[in-house]
Amino acid sequence: MEGWNEAFPAFLEACKAAKVEHFVKISFLRPTHAFKGVAEVARQYRENVPFVAFHGSCDDILENAKKDSRISYTILCTSHMMSSPLLHQGRSLREKKKFITASYGMGVNYVSPNDVADAAVVVLLNQKPYRNKVYNLTGAGPIKDSDVASLLTEFYGTPIEHVQLGYHDYVSFAKKAGLPYWQGKDAAAFERMKAGGLDEMKSAYTKDLQEITGRLPESFMDYLTNKSCMRPGRTFP
Repeated sequence: MEGWNEAFPAFLEACKAAKVEHFVKISFLRPTHAFKGVAEVARQYRENVPFVAFHGSCDDILENAKKDSRISYTILCTSHMMSSPLLHQGRSLREKKKFITASYGMGVNYVSPNDVADAAVVVLLNQKPYRNKVYNLTGAGPIKDSDVASLLTEFYGTPIEHVQLGYHDYVSFAKKAGLPYWQGKDAAAFERMKAGGLDEMKSAYTKDLQEITGRLPESFMDYLTNKSCMRPGRTFP
């Protein structure tokens, strides 16, 4: 993202000046010593997706904040959010009834934003056990985007076609969708990583979410039907 190297450090300095004591940050999967398997997956995402590299650099800065301030941190790193298809492709889903991807039939590591929010609340209410730690929050296992389209069809009661594109065609789709340049670039980079099959590796999944919340991760249908928490929208989609 443009200007992050000035904006995030300035924000962090303002937090120091305001005597903020604990910082809970949401990020993307991050290498940790505790989980060597997911560390390799996280490394490849950071090296190939600008959005992940941006978050990783901000995380690095935050981890060093304790050297000259009272700020402690908890970094909650997530895999792909289940909300992303609805947020980024709402127009395509509404107008064309199409869910467009370039994941080549590979399973994707989707995690529910409800679970991430629950984890953040737990940490905020009881900071001590989670102080200066990094957690990788993932789903229970991979799910194909074609299966996501089937779940959207079932939930919304209208046929949603899954359209599988090649990488370059997906780049063109992202541009036509009107996404900001950086967001379209990131979306395409994420699709390329999905197509590589990283999210199908058993080592891409952790028990961190269960450790914090005491619950199993929501499934994609759990996420869609959980109206007591976040939900995709008041009207389709």
